[in-house]
Amino acid sequence: MANRCSLCGGTLRYNIQKQKLVCDYCDSEFDPENIEQMGGAKEEATPDSTPDPQTQTETVGDSNVGETMEATVFTCPNCGAQVFTTDLDAVEYCSYCGTFVTLESHLAKLQKPSYIAPFTITKEKCIELYKEQLKKAHFLPPDMKAEKTENSFRNIYIPFWVYEINFDKDKELSFSTSESWSTYNYEYTQKYTIKTKAAGHAAKFYDASATLDDRIGDAIGDFPPENLLEYNSSYMAGAYADVADVEKGVYQEEAVEKTFDEACDTIRDKFIQDYSTMPKRELKNKGIHNIFRFKDFTAKGNKNTMCTTQAKLAMLPVWFMTTKTNGRLCYSVVNGCTGSMFTELPADGKKYCLASLLVSIPIFLYLELLFVITPRTLLGWVCFFSFIILCSYGSICHKLKRKELRTDDKGYQQNHGKHKTYGTVEGMSFSMGAFLPILSIIISIFAILADFAEDFIYYALVFITLASVLLCILLMVKTYNRFCSRPIPRFFDKRKEV
Repeated sequence: MANRCSLCGGTLRYNIQKQKLVCDYCDSEFDPENIEQMGGAKEEATPDSTPDPQTQTETVGDSNVGETMEATVFTCPNCGAQVFTTDLDAVEYCSYCGTFVTLESHLAKLQKPSYIAPFTITKEKCIELYKEQLKKAHFLPPDMKAEKTENSFRNIYIPFWVYEINFDKDKELSFSTSESWSTYNYEYTQKYTIKTKAAGHAAKFYDASATLDDRIGDAIGDFPPENLLEYNSSYMAGAYADVADVEKGVYQEEAVEKTFDEACDTIRDKFIQDYSTMPKRELKNKGIHNIFRFKDFTAKGNKNTMCTTQAKLAMLPVWFMTTKTNGRLCYSVVNGCTGSMFTELPADGKKYCLASLLVSIPIFLYLELLFVITPRTLLGWVCFFSFIILCSYGSICHKLKRKELRTDDKGYQQNHGKHKTYGTVEGMSFSMGAFLPILSIIISIFAILADFAEDFIYYALVFITLASVLLCILLMVKTYNRFCSRPIPRFFDKRKEV
């Protein structure tokens, strides 16, 4: 249902600066919270949203939890991502694959969110934050700095599970540690046990969309709990929302464990802070010899019995931009409440190699002035730095594989039977870039151990090793760029097969 102005029939959109609904045509303003009571706007059925009597309404996500609502869900025919909205103009572009396309619509039953957080970060502020981030990327390709790229941010609501965790004030939490010391012929062991009660509550946010990478959700998930309001679709006017399809239990254990650990760290730090101000004599009278031993306190307590957890669905605001580069996509996502950012910024291989060369030449000349470097010693240093570069390359390849297969994405893995995976990491292998450097390092080590008398052998091996390492560096930059981007998604169509 689309919100229409009751005065002129124009489309209402949420204005972030005014925190009100504003009519596109007559500029009339309405309070989103009081719009229904005041009769300031009327709802109009969106085209194609009227269900066919012979068509069964689809259920998307965990609809057995909480109240449900019917909505017109739009599916991108290019990648399969699903969103819902009240604004038809917002669904002419898919942010997940960066394609302008007419999204296909169908009626679906979704879980109704409990909360919504309005946008407080404007698009202008979002672009300003993005420009500040670009200043830190010294090897950024020129096409990533284009003005048209900066203006491509779109306002989207992402579903998040809000885990409201409360500590039972009647449950006891204990900490224990020990310290040992010796004097003359005696050894002493002092054991400490602290028993206390923890009271309070916390809220943890985890994205409820299998479409969104967990890495992005973790980076922008610092939403202030005080910004949460009771769900009101009026705040979504002019934006669209991703569909929640991750069950609430996927992240619950992790949320409880993280909250429990944070509570234990707070109690431990508070204890050390209080006792660190005491005089040493008073501490000894209490049997405490080393206050900093309390940093090693081990907490004992059943997390599940000490905490009560309630999961509620919330629609939270983000600014989302998709940039295409070399047949892949780079995401830039900004928290619409706090401004925290997740960016995927590739590097220009030519700039990186040129900068490395400009840095290495003066270092080499400086070392040459300070020390007498023999050809054999030079080859040894070249092998050492080549080994470090190989380790870095291997680490990036490993991280790339886990990212491409979304191994650490719990929401995606939960829906692996419903979604198509990216499969293997095509066109990128550690052995492909490491073979020549490893071979040259082995030959160089053999030459160093053999201790040849001819210097030209060492210089030739230095040249060969550096050339192979340069190739490895170029492949490492290419691998890094793949790590800082993602393939065009091919999500499984979440609609039930007939």
